[in-house]
Amino acid sequence: MKKHFVTALAASVISLAASATEVPVKTHKSEHEKVEATEKADIDPSDLTAVNSFTSVSSDDNGKVNAMLGVAGQYSKGNNFLGLIEHGVETRAEGQGQQDSRLRYFQVLETGAQAISQIGFSIDYMKGWSKDNGSKGKSPSSDIVALGVIGKVATPWDCVSLFPNVAYVTGEVKQEIDNKSGIQADLRGYQANLFGSIDLGSAGYLVLQPQFMSLDVEAKADLSNVPKTLNVFKMKTGYGIAFTQSKQWWAEISHTYVRTSASAQLSNGTERLTDNDNKFELAISYYF
Repeated sequence: MKKHFVTALAASVISLAASATEVPVKTHKSEHEKVEATEKADIDPSDLTAVNSFTSVSSDDNGKVNAMLGVAGQYSKGNNFLGLIEHGVETRAEGQGQQDSRLRYFQVLETGAQAISQIGFSIDYMKGWSKDNGSKGKSPSSDIVALGVIGKVATPWDCVSLFPNVAYVTGEVKQEIDNKSGIQADLRGYQANLFGSIDLGSAGYLVLQPQFMSLDVEAKADLSNVPKTLNVFKMKTGYGIAFTQSKQWWAEISHTYVRTSASAQLSNGTERLTDNDNKFELAISYYF
């Protein structure tokens, strides 16, 4: 098998892993501001599980268009949840037909403790695939699940909201090379994330979201050129602000840096694949 299939296989997993934890974390408000906003029936996103539902559309400079629907609420006082449904499509000519869908769920409970005021769990399912564009071989398809623990930690500043998240990752990736052969591999590993936001008051908010993911790749056949390990580091920074008086419409512009590395055993030795990528994205959200 040719080396470009190794690169394509790694790129498929990296594409999903790199976007595995993008969450619309907005501003953090003090208890006084939360009460005041409630009295005014004002919609203003708070933290990861704010009781606000929303819809969002985004586009980046790589030609990907993404749509998201978020539903948030409370099962009871202090028992909050956030569910996200997402679908992305590549619009560039060389990537046309590539799509990915995600389902995410977060649930946290109030602990009554000062150091960790909320704790809960997260479920993240990602699926990527591509239509056959007539070229030899098809783009890889992926199924990835991440199961994790999430908590809200105290900071010395009321304007800062931090949610660390650690998750176990499992899944598989496939690629059909021709009608008789293909690549199929299992994925196992972990990811560590930090969802953070800084409240700037009437000036909006800042988003800071670092992530690291490490995956072991186990081929289901004796394929020496399939990557054995994949490591992904991602750093997202963004700025958002409401652009209507009702604070139902929000705009966010962000930059995401992704560094990926993979290693594969080839006939002539070990090949190491490294890539650095930068993405700029604009998102428009409406809160119900």
